[in-house]
Amino acid sequence: MTFMNTDANIKQFQLIKFVNENCNDDHVVSKITIVLRRDKIEAPYYMITKISMSSCIDRPENGLIHAMDILNQTRRHNLTEDTYNEIKSLITDRTYESQQVKISKTDEQLKMVLISKNDDEIRNLFENYGELFDKIDNLLD
Repeated sequence: MTFMNTDANIKQFQLIKFVNENCNDDHVVSKITIVLRRDKIEAPYYMITKISMSSCIDRPENGLIHAMDILNQTRRHNLTEDTYNEIKSLITDRTYESQQVKISKTDEQLKMVLISKNDDEIRNLFENYGELFDKIDNLLD
């Protein structure tokens, strides 16, 4: 499978891309949250990724029907300082807030939330943030 590495660890963002490219539903709503933290004593550089996907059906006579949760996944990473700084740089140096992308920052935490409501929006996110997604997926290699 294209979204797995040789050790069969599921790569989060490749899985989302695979599901989106192979889904025939009218609307697949995705929410991706990436949180970088540096306030824990036992793991000073830490990241949490959360991914939620839902499928919706658009019926003109009934409106938009929330059909099914496809995926709800959380992965936690202990990072080296260098990896933490690389990921932080990919977020802060190359990200612009928009309807799809929200960033919040404190001294201890950097949070990025990406939301897509259709196929075009998720493709756009992968075009704009593919390097970030690949960097996080490749932590499993």
